Amino acid sequence: MSDYPGGETLAVVQFQPTGATDSLFQPVKAPTVVAWVFGCAFEPYTRGPVEEQSDTITSHERAWAFLPYVAGFGIPTFDQSGNPLLDSNDDPIPVAIDNSMWIQPQRPNDALAQRNYKVQGLPEIEYDIDGSPSYAWIVCEWQAG
Repeated sequence: MSDYPGGETLAVVQFQPTGATDSLFQPVKAPTVVAWVFGCAFEPYTRGPVEEQSDTITSHERAWAFLPYVAGFGIPTFDQSGNPLLDSNDDPIPVAIDNSMWIQPQRPNDALAQRNYKVQGLPEIEYDIDGSPSYAWIVCEWQAG
């Protein structure tokens, strides 16, 4: 089993249809936590949100997420109570993260900073000096209009 890269908890979020439609008959989607991942490190790599001004003003913040990775298994997941997610055979379920998902860091001392960061690309598995998988690395970005 790998070493956990940090002490943070991240939620893996997916926007899923609610069954309702908006005024343009488009499906309304709501954020749903697919899985929780413990032992992570989440690091914005700018000093807070960056504001860009042109015809419109946008703010964005890029970040790196480092998630534990277990060789031959993947990224271990848990429910909100901290119990491992299990399938019908009581086998652990790894989470498959792709660029249709979002990462939400859990920051208990700052509720306003619990933003959803869009996953940019696929997770990259990093290896230690012996060639064993060490952790999954994800680039993500929060953007506001």
